[in-house]
Amino acid sequence: MKLRLKKAAALAAAVMMSVFSLTGCKSDNSGDSGETSAEAAETTAAEIQSADLGYVNPDWTYGQVFMGGGGFVTGLISCPTEQNLFFARTDVGGAYRWNEEEKRWKCLSYNISEPDRGLLSIDGLAVDPSAPNNVYMLAGCSYFSGGKTAILVSHDYGDSFTQVEVTNLITAHGNGMGRQNGERIAVDPNNGKNILVGGRTGGVIRSTDGGMTWAAVDFPVTSTGNATGVCSIVYDNKTADTVYAAISEDSKKTNNIFVSKDGGVTWAELPDKMPKEKYMPMRMKMNSEGKLLITAANAEGPWNPGFGGLYIYDPASEKMSDITPKDNPIADVVVHPDDPNKMVSCTINRWEQQPNGAYGDDFYFTSDGGKTWTSLLDRGTMQMDNNGCEWITNYAIHWCGSLLLDPYNPDRLMVTSGNGVFACDNIWDDAPKFYFNAYGIEETVPLDAVSVKGGNLVTAIGDYDGYDHSDIFKLGRLHTYAVGTTTGIDVAGANHDVWVKCGNNDKELTILYSENGGDSWAKVKNSPEEGKIPTGGKICVTADGGTIIYSPENLHSTYYTTDRGETWAKCEGIMGNMSVRGDSVNPDYVYASGKGSFYVSSDGGKTFKQTVNGMGEHSRFAVCADIEGMVYSTINGLNVSTDHGSTFTRIDTVKLCDAVGVGIGKTESDPYVIYIWGVPVTEEGTDRNLWMSEDEGKSWVRVNDDQHMFGGPGNGDFVIGDMNVYGRCYMSTVGLGLAYCDKTDKS
Repeated sequence: MKLRLKKAAALAAAVMMSVFSLTGCKSDNSGDSGETSAEAAETTAAEIQSADLGYVNPDWTYGQVFMGGGGFVTGLISCPTEQNLFFARTDVGGAYRWNEEEKRWKCLSYNISEPDRGLLSIDGLAVDPSAPNNVYMLAGCSYFSGGKTAILVSHDYGDSFTQVEVTNLITAHGNGMGRQNGERIAVDPNNGKNILVGGRTGGVIRSTDGGMTWAAVDFPVTSTGNATGVCSIVYDNKTADTVYAAISEDSKKTNNIFVSKDGGVTWAELPDKMPKEKYMPMRMKMNSEGKLLITAANAEGPWNPGFGGLYIYDPASEKMSDITPKDNPIADVVVHPDDPNKMVSCTINRWEQQPNGAYGDDFYFTSDGGKTWTSLLDRGTMQMDNNGCEWITNYAIHWCGSLLLDPYNPDRLMVTSGNGVFACDNIWDDAPKFYFNAYGIEETVPLDAVSVKGGNLVTAIGDYDGYDHSDIFKLGRLHTYAVGTTTGIDVAGANHDVWVKCGNNDKELTILYSENGGDSWAKVKNSPEEGKIPTGGKICVTADGGTIIYSPENLHSTYYTTDRGETWAKCEGIMGNMSVRGDSVNPDYVYASGKGSFYVSSDGGKTFKQTVNGMGEHSRFAVCADIEGMVYSTINGLNVSTDHGSTFTRIDTVKLCDAVGVGIGKTESDPYVIYIWGVPVTEEGTDRNLWMSEDEGKSWVRVNDDQHMFGGPGNGDFVIGDMNVYGRCYMSTVGLGLAYCDKTDKS
């Protein structure tokens, strides 16, 4: 079933919105809305709660495989009027809300559909201080969903949202440069119906009805040279109708901060500029005296600033003062609620040695309003704790784009990092102790995975190598000998001690193998092609573990080695950048797919023969464990081969299939369960979902529901079944980690 979009009237142009739940509110039906644009514009919170939320599947549970963080959290937002109400936004993994009782974050973005996967990039988030249940997000990504930009409006703390499309007014890019700037969305503390949002392009838009309709205001800047646009909006906490907006442009070119005295309708340049040229704002905050704090750097971030500063603007005198701790890029600052002279600021893109030996950002402290500052790393008293997450032990707190000081407990600070969130419960002490605090924020990008029959779930992850899990609900083991982004991984079908993986590093050779089930790894010494460094792509190993086949992304050939990389030879008959897998039983057979064709080798990967041509764009296929020659492929639908890929038979119960995997059956005598991301012929339309078949494709049952679409299979473009747990499957995502679906009744 598909929830139809509702229409809402815009003040200046029509916008589109749809009601959807992110936590599984139940509904039994779906259908078209008969409302007119004018009628839908008056949607109330009560109507949103009772709206049709689509199909809910009571037979399955859903979540993310527990890896303990790993992605770039770009913003932290607190509510000054409700204790322990914190939100985190991410660049590709949606938004999260803090659960104080469980001490972990709850994902609010499972509902994002595949067509809307760009809305997993959150470019700004705000909470209405007069009604904390009202939460607003600016969402969109330039390279997904056609660049769609939307305001997500919630009246239940983020459990469900109304989607209001504003692409015709502004654009967002939550994974763009300056994504840790902001917040780009702000709610009037005196009237929660009034909301302002700044775009990467388009300037500033305004809503006067709680986000249901939007119109452009007369803002002086509609774009910036770095495509970052309006980077921060803050309402004055002392003067009604006064609001500030900053643009991501250096002060040598223009005044980059503007003020409105009429709630954002008209704007003027701030009377005073930052004293130093070539600085652009990053974030703005108001202190308890009604003064505006501005952090700045010579570039928008997160990875390009080299220097910067911190400034304070006094509206009474209309003067800007320089209170820079040190000539470093300053990303954010927080102020003690009871003493405006006490502040903590953080750098971004600085690489100083932290207590665990890793290199990352520094923190500066002042108790005299910025006249003097103390560097935490120079002080030498900073402490770090992995909080039980072993893999983070040797990683730094870095790309610190956002700070949050608990308004109800000002000793408690949180800071974003390129690998999650860190917190500190004694920030004003001489020896503050930071601990990893990202549990629940599973923002990794899975690129490959294998469920080993009788073994573990083994994954390849963007940026953080990969893990193996004996229990998906507990922390997995991060692969040793980390290569950064691991693009391919495989385990020998008949010799589970042999693992292989490849990485995306153009500086050094990243082809590795393990002969003890991932306990340790050895690096292949020689390149498959002399003088060149292959990167990315996929890798596999024959069933006996004897031959490694590597198909890099950046070279024109696929290669094989029988001596662990001492020598290599080109595989004849295929090109590079193929999806490759060995038969799970017979080491003579290796399969490859890509460039619209399927290939088979019967001599251990030395030579390949094309057996199918004219395939679709999805190249990944599934090899059945312990069954020789059985392969499922997405060849313009779903197809199966029982003769080593020589011929395929179309499964005519499937209309569309983008990904396929197999998992263990209910009993030993049952066939493997087939899982697909696709559309059975019994369904109308082309909306893909997760489906399973327990009868070799004769019939299909939907696995996911409308509250658990996870943005589709994303970058990794795969679905796999668990080879040890019946009724469990996994799907890659664009930034929600490895999603799992678990059948509740396994009898």
